[in-house]
Amino acid sequence: MSPVAFTWSSVPIHVIDFEGSTRTGVVEFGVATLLGGEVVSASTSLHASRVPVPAIDTQCHGLGAKELKGRPPFESEWDRWVSLRRTGLLAAHNASVESGLLRGTWSRPSVVPGFVGENAEVAEWGPWIDTCRLARAWAPSLGDFRLGALVSALRLGPRLDELAADHCPPGRRRYHCALYDALAAALVLRALCGQEGRSAAPLSQLVRDSMSAPAADDLMQGELGL
Repeated sequence: MSPVAFTWSSVPIHVIDFEGSTRTGVVEFGVATLLGGEVVSASTSLHASRVPVPAIDTQCHGLGAKELKGRPPFESEWDRWVSLRRTGLLAAHNASVESGLLRGTWSRPSVVPGFVGENAEVAEWGPWIDTCRLARAWAPSLGDFRLGALVSALRLGPRLDELAADHCPPGRRRYHCALYDALAAALVLRALCGQEGRSAAPLSQLVRDSMSAPAADDLMQGELGL
C-alpha cells in the first residue's frame, strides 16, 4: 500500500458527530461516509447515558432519560468503530471534540491502515480530518466557521435538507442532532474539496491542513454554536 497515492475521494472518509459529554459519554452518534465525492451511506443510533443527562445538555441536543431509556451503552459499538477506522479516515467539525469522546471510550483501536504518512499500519483513531480547520485554511474570507454558518455561506442548505429527509430519524433533522451535523460537515468537506485546484487533493493534504490550520477555541459539545 502506498499511502501518498490516495486522493481525498478515493478512500472512504467517515464524517462523524457525537452528542454527549465526557460525563454522560456518547448518547448519540451520526456517521456520513463520503466516497468519490458523494455521501454513500449514513447511520445513527442513540445510547444510554453513563449518568443522568444534565438539563442544559438536553436543552442543547434534545435527548434525556425518556429518549435514552433502554438503549445500549455506546461501549457496545466497538466493532462498528474499529470497522469504520479500518476502512478509511475519520472526520468531524471541530474534531478535537469527537476525538476526545472516542478516546474516552476506547483509548485506541486495534491495528488499522494508516492511509497517510510513513506507517502502513497504526493503532490510532487518527489522523483526523477537521472541516472547521480546513475551512479556516482554505476559505479564510468566509470569516464565520461555525457549521451552520458554513452551510449557509456555501449554499448547502437545500441538499442538507434532502439528505436529512432521507437518512435522519423524524425529529432529529436539525443542528445538534448527530447525523444531521455529520451530514452537514460531510457537505462542507465536499464543497471545500470541490474548490478550484482541490478536486484531486491528496488525502495527506487534508490531514496536514487539518493539523496545521489555526484551531478554533476548545469548546464543549453544547457550546459550539452550530
